[in-house]
Amino acid sequence: MSEDAKHCGKIEEFKRAVLNANSEWVTLPVSKIPVLLCRPPIFAALRMGAQGTELQKRVTDSAPESLQQEDIDAFTEWVCDTLATVFVEPRFSSSPGPDEIGLRELLLEDMQFIFRWLRGEVVPGANGASEDLGTFRGGQGAATLPLASGKAQPVQAK
Repeated sequence: MSEDAKHCGKIEEFKRAVLNANSEWVTLPVSKIPVLLCRPPIFAALRMGAQGTELQKRVTDSAPESLQQEDIDAFTEWVCDTLATVFVEPRFSSSPGPDEIGLRELLLEDMQFIFRWLRGEVVPGANGASEDLGTFRGGQGAATLPLASGKAQPVQAK
């Protein structure tokens, strides 16, 4: 057996490989602060997204009088765990130390942007800027695209 065949990958090697393959510098749109973020591998991201969707639904679909503190706590914990997974530099923590950020240091719009980036709705653009796939550049709409028919019309079921 060769020396390479005897080597078993270490946890740190797997983490470093993901970090190297999936990290990118992103400038947050409101605060204008550059951060290094890392997208988790697709199956981990799908699992995280499914958990978050279920928790968010419990919080947002509840009437205020029936809202459970446990649901709010679980959703907040999920948000913090997700941000801790995504942030490489600076580090994120639910109870930040001196060299970490927490929920209090993030503007709501920047946090929403991070979750859109995580879902792949925002991609790196030129000169460190990000391109938002949720909107067309320059107010471009379907009516202005070549061969476009204009605004979408409902289709009747047959």
